[in-house]
Amino acid sequence: MPIVLSDIRTAVQTYLNTNVTTTISAVVPAVPGTLNPGEEGTFNVTITNAVVGGIRLTNVVYHLTTSNSSVLNLKVPAAATAVARSGVSSASPVLAPNAFVTEMFLFPVDNSLDVGDSDSLNGLKVKAIGLGNADITCHVHADPDENYLFVKGENSTTTNRAVSVV
Repeated sequence: MPIVLSDIRTAVQTYLNTNVTTTISAVVPAVPGTLNPGEEGTFNVTITNAVVGGIRLTNVVYHLTTSNSSVLNLKVPAAATAVARSGVSSASPVLAPNAFVTEMFLFPVDNSLDVGDSDSLNGLKVKAIGLGNADITCHVHADPDENYLFVKGENSTTTNRAVSVV
């Protein structure tokens, strides 16, 4: 089977877009009922890596946004849950816990995702700012585990040759 190395880049992008799923639970208001301006609500985000044909992922980062800052903002979690940054780089500035933002990159404590594994960030919060509708979106940034993809020290098939000594 011929392998074109430049296809690996596209294959990784395709894998993340088709084999890593993200789900966001419904927002549960802190005060039972509906979410009203000035109130906070809680939600969870779960990512799942494929079981069949899966690859191990490292450097996992959750990228969360809200679609309408005049309606809904995200509350930056405490660093015990995940370190929140303003960008996807681990060198991006850290966001202050309990600040309200429209976008954040969450770097979970366990930043790897094995084949078939699911990880969740539970108890994330939002604050309703005003009346209207807004979406919470999430996708994942991650790297394929190169040691998983490219096995080191693997042996080839063994060949035998019978020899007769007479």
